[in-house]
Amino acid sequence: MNIEISSKAQDELLGLKTDPNDFLRIKVIAGGCAGLTFHPGFDNEMTDDDVVLYDNNGLKVVADMRSALYTSGLEIDYSDDLINSGFRFANNKAQKSCGCGQSFQA
Repeated sequence: MNIEISSKAQDELLGLKTDPNDFLRIKVIAGGCAGLTFHPGFDNEMTDDDVVLYDNNGLKVVADMRSALYTSGLEIDYSDDLINSGFRFANNKAQKSCGCGQSFQA
């Protein structure tokens, strides 16, 4: 299971960490127009069901086994555009996504 994180996204995520032990947890939950959505957030406690998706230069990304099924090949980028700034998740497992790009169907 692998994901790619751009250097800009990596820098932004590292800047958001409040504790050196924090890692980014990505959950895939039901929601949005297309059915599924990524729900990222920082955590510092691993469970037996967790899979490490990425670990590089102080940034670790983790998902539970069910969410990990949807994250293989995930690309995370960060844009500082004036109108649409923020993190962008490109998911090659998505068969379709909603018009705003916030949810997907796999």
